[in-house]
Amino acid sequence: MKLEAPIINYIKNVVKTASSIGIDGIIIEQSVVRAMDEDKTVVICQTNNIPQLPFSSLGINRINVFTDRLSLVENREGFEVTPVQSDRDEQIVSLNMKASGIKVDYRCANIATISAPKQVNDVAKYRVPLNAEAVALLARGQTAMGADTVTIISNESGVAFELADSNNDVFSNIFTTSAEPVGDTTDVSFVNRYPVKTLLALFKQNPDGCFYVGQKGTLKISVNDLDIYVLPRV
Repeated sequence: MKLEAPIINYIKNVVKTASSIGIDGIIIEQSVVRAMDEDKTVVICQTNNIPQLPFSSLGINRINVFTDRLSLVENREGFEVTPVQSDRDEQIVSLNMKASGIKVDYRCANIATISAPKQVNDVAKYRVPLNAEAVALLARGQTAMGADTVTIISNESGVAFELADSNNDVFSNIFTTSAEPVGDTTDVSFVNRYPVKTLLALFKQNPDGCFYVGQKGTLKISVNDLDIYVLPRV
């Protein structure tokens, strides 16, 4: 059984997206794509728009190794990927990749060894539009302030990014006039803090999109057709 091009491209998209936010282990299943970084601050949890997969599950860790080995063959004539399934179940244990005289194997991860939730228990309460200028200014502000976290503040005045340095000097930018309530709520006030480098990595990939903030402060954004959640800092 050889993987068809759309499945290979889907796997590559998941791997690329995970790598961009510091995730090194992903699980691709028929009903959910899931992953989480080592610090448990950012989660991929996608339950829709998953293509029909010819296997039950695929675990990929050592993402840089996978990417490097794939790059040896993917742009050569006759490129193909053959998954090898476990004798016990339909989980993929390795991927055999080859093209025009080259063969390279990649041993997949047992999904039991990858920590990743199957769902994120938070309900979207606010929708916040982004814009490219605000994302660029947040990046410049992070460099100028040397901050590790960004606080997103929403009230009647608008929604602002706030950064503080070690001396408590503050940079603030109101980047949109108001958050949009989701559901029955009318209150638009919230204050949550997040790892700024993680948000920038996501915002730069979707600078004119939007993000959602949940009742528990979880930030959700769609990047490369994958739902990604950033957990708030205490």
